Amino acid sequence: MPNAPRPAQPYRPAGRLVGVVCAAEEPSCHAQMLDATLRLARKAASLGETVLLLDGTDGALMEAAGVLYSRTLDDFIDGHCELRDALFVTSNEHFSAGVIGSDRLPDALGTMAGLSLNYDWVFAVGPAGLSPAQATLAAGADICLLGYDTRIDGFMRAYWTIDAVRRRNRRWDPLTVSLGPREDAAVTALMLRDVVRDHLGAPAPYVGHAMDNGLPASALDKMRTATDRARLVLTA
Repeated sequence: MPNAPRPAQPYRPAGRLVGVVCAAEEPSCHAQMLDATLRLARKAASLGETVLLLDGTDGALMEAAGVLYSRTLDDFIDGHCELRDALFVTSNEHFSAGVIGSDRLPDALGTMAGLSLNYDWVFAVGPAGLSPAQATLAAGADICLLGYDTRIDGFMRAYWTIDAVRRRNRRWDPLTVSLGPREDAAVTALMLRDVVRDHLGAPAPYVGHAMDNGLPASALDKMRTATDRARLVLTA
């Protein structure tokens, strides 16, 4: 008698919560960071990974993703709707999105952590700068993307951000993304690495410029490696 086929194993999402921080006030830099995040989300979804994009930018990311929405996570947190009513599926069935007010990020941290258990990736994106709410999110996320301006001493905003968040989580090690003019990307990445190493300890890994064609694949690979390594350390 032939062996009976084994039942299919239930799908277990990787459950990675990704904080996205833009340490640059220049609107064009923030726009590059939002575009890079959207490209990462779409790349992951194209690989069959499940993605949830949480837009804390007053709907700018939802508009870029072509998603129309009527309810937000604020409505869910306040008990005005069911969770499913605040999450919207894009043209790719693996890619969903929702909106949350930027000032509600700390309130939603537990909700986001819970949501991440149902997805491979949850990208939580806020406005430019580092508010207390975003610092809380960054310190509590599994991994973060940190963008900075390559102009003049713009990279120092990333240094100050790393310093501020490491006061909350000394192990915080974001992946840095350069924004602004591409011609200064390499030199500012080296400058940021050196100043962080000299004053804050371990330098944050650099994954490239926001407009690089290979950024989505490269960043996702490094984010998988970093989160998997961190979980192995926790379970060891």
